[in-house]
Amino acid sequence: MKQALPRSRIPKSRYGIESLARGLATLALFSSDAPSLSFTEIVETLKLHKSTAFRVLSTLETAGYLERDAATRRYRPGLKVLQLGFTALSSLEVRQMARPYLERVALETAETASLAVLDGMHIVYVDRIRNRAIVGVVLGVGSHAPAHGTSLGKVLLADLPVAEVKKRLAGVVLARYTPHTIVERSALLAELALIRKRGYAVNDEELAIGLRGVSAPIRDATQKAVAAINVSGPTSTISRERLKTEIMPAVVKTAGRISLALGYSHGNSFQSTS
Repeated sequence: MKQALPRSRIPKSRYGIESLARGLATLALFSSDAPSLSFTEIVETLKLHKSTAFRVLSTLETAGYLERDAATRRYRPGLKVLQLGFTALSSLEVRQMARPYLERVALETAETASLAVLDGMHIVYVDRIRNRAIVGVVLGVGSHAPAHGTSLGKVLLADLPVAEVKKRLAGVVLARYTPHTIVERSALLAELALIRKRGYAVNDEELAIGLRGVSAPIRDATQKAVAAINVSGPTSTISRERLKTEIMPAVVKTAGRISLALGYSHGNSFQSTS
């Protein structure tokens, strides 16, 4: 039985634009648990009149922020929503700057190369060059994945001060995706310390059985890791030996080139953990 969405009220403000608030409240309803919604679900959740809801949805659809499936009549976020998520990245030109490097490393390794940013205890894929079907998971631009179960997430968490990592872990249950997923906080902190020391992170069937990859951080002029890249693929093509001798050096080198293009100057691989 499908779980009902929690009812939501649109906050009112003396200086607010009510129609804009309704549009933003509508977009906020969509999540990984509710990737698509029916007209009725939106009306009931936001407690809107049907005529009002129709106008809001029509406006969002026309502007490209929502898409409506003609067959199911359900709404889902459009490309414009994803573009909004890229605003911070666009200001740093990370995605645009990284694209040719991402294409090159994907071509050189004949595997899938990805670019992601950290969002709490998850990562968001902001670019992806797919050379093979990823084993056990379906991930595209805009997809979220657990930080603790991915090399991208682990390398970005490792860049944070230990106190910040502990704060993010507070009250969070680390889900187990395979027998290899790190689910103990102490084990994850130890893993992050190792990543911090060596400058890259490995995922060895932690998110899905048969999937292996390695990630390295991308830094800007402030030396902060603003994103990370990885190369991943099936264990049938990426053995542990190949991961160590070929894939890892290629990823670290590529991340370094992108960082230099963003104004990063050589210094400590990771910031202070104090």
